[in-house]
Amino acid sequence: MNKNLILSSLLLSSFIFYSGCMKKESPNIYPEDSLNNNPPVETSTIESTPPPTETATSEYIPNSKYHKVKTVQGETITVGIHERGFEFPEYKGKIVLLEFFGKECHYCFEEMPIIEKVKNSYQDRVSVIAVQAMSPMLKWEAKRFIQQHNMNYPVIDRDEADKILLHISDIYQWTGFLPYVMLIKDGQIEQVFKGVNNMSFEQLSQGINDIK
Repeated sequence: MNKNLILSSLLLSSFIFYSGCMKKESPNIYPEDSLNNNPPVETSTIESTPPPTETATSEYIPNSKYHKVKTVQGETITVGIHERGFEFPEYKGKIVLLEFFGKECHYCFEEMPIIEKVKNSYQDRVSVIAVQAMSPMLKWEAKRFIQQHNMNYPVIDRDEADKILLHISDIYQWTGFLPYVMLIKDGQIEQVFKGVNNMSFEQLSQGINDIK
């Protein structure tokens, strides 16, 4: 690991420690497209893509860099990182609700039952993946945490999520604010929700229904 990546990781950890888990009203936003400064459209800009294989290649979305990350439950997920955001080849055709939370963020705990309700209400359209953005959890701590909060979906801990967190910090100017939710479909970030006051079931449902 080079010095720049180590420094970036330390800076990101500081952002999360000082600015994470704040109850602050902030409107739902559409992230700016890093290529043309226009907001992303409701549908993916990728009209036709080959189906993902067991080992995703860079031909799936141009310039996408693929990484295998291990969840606290023990499964492996492929994450593609590119200029527009993130791609999850195993979830092609579905909306991925990417949830960023902190193990000590009490406002994140308020959001979790809402995420579970969304998952159950839209199980044919939506898959949930969570990222724990504070300091890594011990194995027993992670097991107890996901049981306590009924997190019946993949959870990526901090030590596996460095590249994801650095990317949203670099491209989308995320400063560690939690809770933070992205709605992603086929590699296109469609909507972003910031703060527990902007994550009601109705608001997330509207965001999902706006995605074609």
